[in-house]
Amino acid sequence: MKKIYIVFVLLLFLILCGQNAYAARVYLDILGPGGKQFPIAVPNLDVTPQGSQYADVGAQISDVLSNDLTFHGFFSVLEKSQYGGAQDALWNKFRLDYLVKGSVFASGNTIVVELKLLEMPGEILIEGRRYTANMNEYRKIAHRFCDVIVKAITGEHGVSLSKIAFVAPNGKNRDFFTADFDGYAPALESSEKSFVISPRYSPNGKYIAYTSYRTGNSCLYIKDLERNIVKKVSAHPGLNVSPAWHPDSNTLIVSLSKDGNPDLYLINTDGHIISKLTSGPGANISPTFSPDGSRIAFVSDRTGSPQIYIMDLSSKSVKRLTFSGDYNTDPQWSPKGDKIAYVSRAGGFQIYTISPEGTGAARLTDQGNNENPSWSPDSRQLLFTSTRLGGKSLFVMLANGDYQRVIVKNIGKISTPFWGPNFLNN
Repeated sequence: MKKIYIVFVLLLFLILCGQNAYAARVYLDILGPGGKQFPIAVPNLDVTPQGSQYADVGAQISDVLSNDLTFHGFFSVLEKSQYGGAQDALWNKFRLDYLVKGSVFASGNTIVVELKLLEMPGEILIEGRRYTANMNEYRKIAHRFCDVIVKAITGEHGVSLSKIAFVAPNGKNRDFFTADFDGYAPALESSEKSFVISPRYSPNGKYIAYTSYRTGNSCLYIKDLERNIVKKVSAHPGLNVSPAWHPDSNTLIVSLSKDGNPDLYLINTDGHIISKLTSGPGANISPTFSPDGSRIAFVSDRTGSPQIYIMDLSSKSVKRLTFSGDYNTDPQWSPKGDKIAYVSRAGGFQIYTISPEGTGAARLTDQGNNENPSWSPDSRQLLFTSTRLGGKSLFVMLANGDYQRVIVKNIGKISTPFWGPNFLNN
């Protein structure tokens, strides 16, 4: 019982404290020294009818698309003040690799938006799209075309069609919220009148698993985002925490202390236990799957201090991953599979990455306490919490630690963020 109490306190402490020729080139450039940024201009879209109540939508789409491209880290968007924001600017005056042009036709509450990605010089058409949507969906249009641009230039999807989840205050309680990838428009997803931790998107984006203390005990729930239905999945005595989705979105690994020691169990989405994965001395928490689902990384204090281990799920063989430092927690396996992000106590809590083979450990943060790393769907960026602004805010950085910036702040202490998958059918 003493072991469970220690693990419970530790867990709360961690939560509350802290194919295309361009593809390889862009990925290496933005993560390497002197990373290249591609200059691009996104002028205001022409709007028909002119001088109407729709006049601002052309600039709004341009602004959102510009911000989306900047967010990805490998585009340098030309400031509109340098050319006036019009599509008929003298583009040969500027050093541009790409140019976006477009138009909006508005009628009633409906807009038809045409967008083109052009290669410069010469304005050679690379990609073009037409979108029909409600007026208030102009941000979604910009996000969708941003993904078209990123895919055309890098050969891979970006992150503009993804969402994030995180825990923040809701009155006297703590609930979880979702927002656009850049932190825009946080939306309340739970109303537990209690304490919520660890919201985790399923890989298919249809569900979010999370732990709530609404009954007084930690119980695991799954929210069906399409039907807005919540069901209780695991309510064993003791801890029901640390959900991690298998890549197939049909099973999860959770940490349960129903038999005394916190151990990892594989369960289905109805809460049925399929198998017990760990046993013996030490608490086992915070699992994360490899992209192919064949291995997990997790935290155990079996040697006396929290360290990160890797298990092969077919053989159940376990090897220790971290040896430097006496406190290493919260592993998160990258979608590409080449890195694991984690938190280490080093002059405060800081974020590191390491290969699954245990080589190439690199420290990414150094200001304040930085915790709860979560990978973007393209593995190029990391979402995390930081105290560097005085509270606990939500930050994003490139996978090499560059371009660290805040995306959500001033809403109270934020914890356990998670970056969801791309919603490519949007």
